[in-house]
Amino acid sequence: MNDAEMNALPGAFVVIWIFGAIIAIIQVIGVWKMYKKAGIPLLNIYDWLRMSGFSTGWSLVGSIGTLVGTILVGAMSIQNHNDLTAASVVFVVIIGVLTAILQIMSCFKIAKRFGRGVGVGFLFLLFAPIMCMIAGFGKTWIYQKHY
Repeated sequence: MNDAEMNALPGAFVVIWIFGAIIAIIQVIGVWKMYKKAGIPLLNIYDWLRMSGFSTGWSLVGSIGTLVGTILVGAMSIQNHNDLTAASVVFVVIIGVLTAILQIMSCFKIAKRFGRGVGVGFLFLLFAPIMCMIAGFGKTWIYQKHY
């Protein structure tokens, strides 16, 4: 890389960061409106999974499992326990895969809770910020606690 390309990198990172922040703000606003329709006061992954119909146990796995695993990896790596660190990394990977599966399933369950089909579930999966805004602000999108 020459000097001009190196000087352009920080500007490119700032533009990407601003774009990501705008997308995050849009998603927070949309999810907030969805939660308001569902009567849920907080914005977190536990409530997202509960709103989609998962039990409390699965919601706890999805929301705090990754955090606990990350703390475990950090604690073990600080103490230089290579065997324990490898085991904790495996734990984090398993919890991460399980959380990803729960998130994918929750997209389809949320669509179903709002009276929509599988196609809308895929849209939630691929375009979550936009779909959260549509579900949150859409007049015809009514949350159904029991489907």
